[in-house]
Amino acid sequence: MFNLLVSGHGEWWETPPLTIAVDRFKEYSGVEADAIDLAQPETLRRLEGIPTLLMYEVGAGGPHARVVRHGQLRDIVRRGRDLSFTFEPDAQRAYLDRALVLALADQLGIGQFEQHRTHWAIKDGELPPGLLETATAERVQRTVRVVAGEYVAARREGNRREARELQEELEDFPPSLEKALSLLPARILNSPTPELYPILGVEPRTPEGRNALVAVLARDEANADLPADWSYSLAWFLDLYGSPTEAARLDAAVERCAGHMIGLGGADLAAAGSVEEIGYTLWRSARSPLLVGRLRRELAVLTDRLVRRQENHGFWTEARDGHRTRRASHSICHSGVAATG
Repeated sequence: MFNLLVSGHGEWWETPPLTIAVDRFKEYSGVEADAIDLAQPETLRRLEGIPTLLMYEVGAGGPHARVVRHGQLRDIVRRGRDLSFTFEPDAQRAYLDRALVLALADQLGIGQFEQHRTHWAIKDGELPPGLLETATAERVQRTVRVVAGEYVAARREGNRREARELQEELEDFPPSLEKALSLLPARILNSPTPELYPILGVEPRTPEGRNALVAVLARDEANADLPADWSYSLAWFLDLYGSPTEAARLDAAVERCAGHMIGLGGADLAAAGSVEEIGYTLWRSARSPLLVGRLRRELAVLTDRLVRRQENHGFWTEARDGHRTRRASHSICHSGVAATG
């Protein structure tokens, strides 16, 4: 027999006094609860010697909503319409992750609806030993990395409810580089982006690398919301992660890059691409040894276009809509970096 107390208030179990309404007592309980009777206060003493879980409802807010406490109750007393008690955490196994508890919901006798109901249940049986092995003496800090990892796992498993809760928790963390990097796996789930896989340490010619290849090719086939420089990303990615099987796809991506370069490098300077467009295309191509090797002529034409526009002092001048604009050389590099953000 063990106690399960659930609260819908995300801070309810954080500070005493701890109470729960009498009319919620013994809801969703097992047959062993029949021996406990509020009309016989002495029977409440039996609940002070058994394992107890203090949990928050699924959907409850607050920084500790996903923490489940493990320990024992003490000093259970009825005070009007409430039951008052104290809680003594287990010295070595005081804290559990709610997701791990709910993963064993069937073994614990926790129904789906009671996960969303404030109540005090007296359950039959014992806590599974495997569950307590995951408990910790100290509360695990809910860092952005921890929360983001759980969010990605929930997304992969298709657990929408869990993912929704974790997304709300993530919103409480301020923007940071750590947060952005931690959410890269989730971003890849939405939009497989070639450049992100190396950042995450996914190596070519591995099972993970093959999964990345399949995801990127599926996005290419869908042809929906692809960025303007997708062909350059795809060619670079297929060169690194692809195999002879994808040779035709690689050739097609290279041809699209060539066509784009030809358009930018038109003989008529007024009709050719802007300095920023040409500079960015050269930068993207320079990242791919394959493109550098196979599109030498196109790259030479674009380089010539930049040289012909450059003044002696290092500025580029171009005419757009009847106006002449002067740009410093460093601005070309800056525009290329910013375009990849």
